[in-house]
Amino acid sequence: MRNLSIVSFAVLLLIVLSACSNSSSGAEDLTMPDNPEDIKADITVWAWALEANYLEKDVLPAFNKKYPNINVTVEHIGVDQVYQKVSAGLSSGGSGLPDVFQVENNRIHSFTSEFPDGLVNLSEMGYDDHVDEFSASKVEGLQDSKGNLMAAPRDLGPVGVIYRTDIFKEAGVDPESIETWDDYIAAGKKVTEQTGKAFLGMDNEGLFRIMLQQQGAYFFTEDGKLDLTSKEAEKAAGVIEKMRDAGLITYTNNWDGQVAAMKNGEVATHPGAVWWSGTMIEQMPELAGKWDMFRLPAFEKGGVRAANDGGSALAIPSSSDKKVAAYAFVEFATTDLDSQIKALTNRGLFPSLLKAYEEPAFTEDQKYFNNEPFFQKFADTVPDIQPVNHAPAELEVRSIMQSEFESFLLENKSAEKVLKDGQDQAQQQTGLEVSE
Repeated sequence: MRNLSIVSFAVLLLIVLSACSNSSSGAEDLTMPDNPEDIKADITVWAWALEANYLEKDVLPAFNKKYPNINVTVEHIGVDQVYQKVSAGLSSGGSGLPDVFQVENNRIHSFTSEFPDGLVNLSEMGYDDHVDEFSASKVEGLQDSKGNLMAAPRDLGPVGVIYRTDIFKEAGVDPESIETWDDYIAAGKKVTEQTGKAFLGMDNEGLFRIMLQQQGAYFFTEDGKLDLTSKEAEKAAGVIEKMRDAGLITYTNNWDGQVAAMKNGEVATHPGAVWWSGTMIEQMPELAGKWDMFRLPAFEKGGVRAANDGGSALAIPSSSDKKVAAYAFVEFATTDLDSQIKALTNRGLFPSLLKAYEEPAFTEDQKYFNNEPFFQKFADTVPDIQPVNHAPAELEVRSIMQSEFESFLLENKSAEKVLKDGQDQAQQQTGLEVSE
């Protein structure tokens, strides 16, 4: 019995010493080993929808060939759930968080602002070596106020005007003749008169945001002040008001309504991001060959004809105790060329890695899109996309402006009042200073 007690005490002492040893070993060594096989860990990734499928089915097989000792579990979670769980985890000091999670550009600053130490500084882990491989607008949107990269760039949403080739032909409109928003309105009047169809559908403030970025402006100034009544905002809202007053816009209610309007031939154009292509191919197969794209019209002839709508990134919570393995996965998923091409061809996700645009998948003609190099046309706009400030209050302000544009579309509210009321509400709700 005495011998058993001695053995039990020895085992207990060993456990205690082991625990002390672990706790005293300090933080994880963040040095990336030369040999990928030296990294051994199990990591968890949170992502949603197409990006989750991309990471699990397109990235993992290739990743595990290079890193055979990193076991990755991709958990498919809804976008709202990801943000709720990440916010809760960061609030509790990192409890329950994964090793990697998907985050959109317009959300990253809400996390870095509220939890400045909550995410791993990828610049410190070496990701700055890749920065020049991406468009500047994408990278700048993921940096903190000191220029540190807090998430790795993944997909992008370059914008163009997607249009029905058969409707344009019926109306006798040459898409190449549309260079400015005035040209677009003139073409719209001709289409509506000749075909009886609306020229575009709207249900929110999306086109307004696109037009702001096109001018290098946004809801916020670079120093974070509200900027909803700027001259750029007046120009953007003014153009949309001209479209509404000319009877070019049909109210589409929501996402499903917009899809239905395009599928049913109710609209001739859709100023939108390239990721619409996936929805169109999947939900409108009968319209193959009847769609094409021309660049976003400029405000003045020769002006900028590019903007971005959407796109996500991959971030690593500081609470992860497997940062090296997590970084290896993030770096691979965002910079491996073959994976980026699979993201486009298998999921319709448009890479932000510039060298991907030189691949045949971009330059070859797309049967669905009028046998034209559809993706290359969007890729050509990427260098002209202006960086903007997606401030922490972005979602609050977007919600306010969405309500304002619903009133604009349904109640004939003036563009001037939309901007003023939107700014007043945003100031009241966010407490942000207004730009002079």
